[in-house]
Amino acid sequence: MSKARRIMTVLFALVAIFGALILIFIPDIAFDALAFGIGITLVYYGVRYILYYLTHAQHMVGGKWFLLIGLIMFDMGVFAVAVYDKAQMITLIYIISANLIAAVLGLIRTIGDKKDNNPAWKLHLAQCIAGFTQVILCLIFIRSATIPICLYCIYTIYTSILVIISAFKKTAIVYVQ
Repeated sequence: MSKARRIMTVLFALVAIFGALILIFIPDIAFDALAFGIGITLVYYGVRYILYYLTHAQHMVGGKWFLLIGLIMFDMGVFAVAVYDKAQMITLIYIISANLIAAVLGLIRTIGDKKDNNPAWKLHLAQCIAGFTQVILCLIFIRSATIPICLYCIYTIYTSILVIISAFKKTAIVYVQ
């Protein structure tokens, strides 16, 4: 990782920590802010995937998957922004499903890293366990208005700290011969 990328990674993680702290201390705006933020983020990544498909991926084998993923993300983002006045349930659905998918993918990554004897598997396993724990606790306390938001913010702070730690680790450069 280059120095500029390390700096940007740390800055984004610090912004995430700051945003999570704001949502913990001002829970009145939490659902609206998260619903709107999730919606805008999904629209942004959906447009990015669609543009990537139009510029590069349409000529690749399996490139239509980028178009499909982009359309789904764009649609979910527009839906989240359109109904953000019903923010509580939409936000909880998005938070729980996104963190469940991230935890499952983290588990797959952990297994692959363990097989490759990569020492980062422990960090990925810790993040995976925290993700599953957050999903389970959100499902248990789904009727509450503030507990899932606090859990999400705590998980965001935890993940951001792990990102900062991994940004300062030395990375090996592998040369292919």
